[in-house]
Amino acid sequence: MKKRKIKKALELKGYTKEQIEISIQKSRDELEFEHAKLDSTLKTFDLTVSEFNRRQKEGLINAQDLDLFYNYFSYLNRQIEEQKQNVSLRLAEVELKQETLVNAHKEKRLFEILYEKITNEETREKIKVDQKEADFQFLSRKSRR
Repeated sequence: MKKRKIKKALELKGYTKEQIEISIQKSRDELEFEHAKLDSTLKTFDLTVSEFNRRQKEGLINAQDLDLFYNYFSYLNRQIEEQKQNVSLRLAEVELKQETLVNAHKEKRLFEILYEKITNEETREKIKVDQKEADFQFLSRKSRR
């Protein structure tokens, strides 16, 4: 009875571990997506800076263009900061889920060890019973002679 319950718990721990692994993979994918968005925004910022510098060197920049560039730089800067926060949040989420996975793995391993001990104990008990029976039969045959 106890062995059956432990086996069920072991199966549940296995399912839980698999679910956490799937959740981690999903979170990693989301992290990569957020990181790609950050990289894209940074690249856009760099290209805009290059364009601004090019226009400034050529002397083709007026007050209206300066205002436009300033507003766009401010917008991109806010976007970059938001994306950095999103990446940090996703990274923390992945790390937390990885810790949960480690704990789930430890719990599963604990139940595996417990199940193995119970199985080994049952095997030892069966061997003892079989040996006692063999000894009894041997002694019974020996006493009949």
